[in-house]
Amino acid sequence: MKILITGSEGFVGQHLVAELKNRKHTVVEFDVATGQNILNNEHLDKYLKGVDIVIHLAAIMENKDPMLWKINVDGTKKLIKKSAELKVKKFILLSSTGVYGFTKGLVDEKTPTSPETGYEKSKVEAEQLVLNHQEELEVCVLRSAMILGPNKYWSGLFKVLKKGLPLPTNGKNTFQIIFVKELVSALILLTKKGDSGEIYLVSGKEKITLKEFCMEAKEQLGKKRKILTMPTFWALFLGKLLRVKILTRENIRHLSKERRYDINKIQKLGFKQKHTLKDAIFETIEEIKQMDL
Repeated sequence: MKILITGSEGFVGQHLVAELKNRKHTVVEFDVATGQNILNNEHLDKYLKGVDIVIHLAAIMENKDPMLWKINVDGTKKLIKKSAELKVKKFILLSSTGVYGFTKGLVDEKTPTSPETGYEKSKVEAEQLVLNHQEELEVCVLRSAMILGPNKYWSGLFKVLKKGLPLPTNGKNTFQIIFVKELVSALILLTKKGDSGEIYLVSGKEKITLKEFCMEAKEQLGKKRKILTMPTFWALFLGKLLRVKILTRENIRHLSKERRYDINKIQKLGFKQKHTLKDAIFETIEEIKQMDL
């Protein structure tokens, strides 16, 4: 099977490419970092030729980036249209549980979207663009929970925990996230299963609180399982004073969201979590040490 991955050089992309190659698939890597442009029709024609499946990961997450809408929405529009023209068999869009905005209680695929940020709004728009093409080729949308793995975001958070700085929120919110390797498994599952026009929500199964997550991470960092908290306004002041990038308004909002998900739909397709959250935290910490992030 020939599979094109947009955003192949990104955090999820690198893990997905490696696993697909390990499974002996032919992988076409497509990323701005290696010279490919999702807005360039010639590039799309060249790289989509003979492709069976497209897994669309490429997206800008930074809300202040002036190219966010251009890439996330216009780029998706060009890619899905060209995929249909060139007879791609299946198109999988990686979306985000961010499309729900701030939620209360259990969330599933039928929960109404309520995006607030530019990124969240762009993902809702991209989803609809893809689903509008379900009569022309098979399409699936995978809404992923917050992704745990070795990158700069988690490196920054673990450094804050290791220093013993207080959480910038009370930490009582449910913090149901997903290990990047589990997300890769879910994406690969959708290359084989999943009905056209369907949305699937994926996350890890552990419904712990943010505070419990941080205590587990602290223990694995060799620190005591003790977490202090502080009001958000003090956290913002401290972030500016100490130049701690993780303590920004956007990151604090990201941390304090309620994340409680029903993943029955994708489990019925055959999705099974292979790593416990405890093991995922340990592996992430160890890889961050090796990568010196």
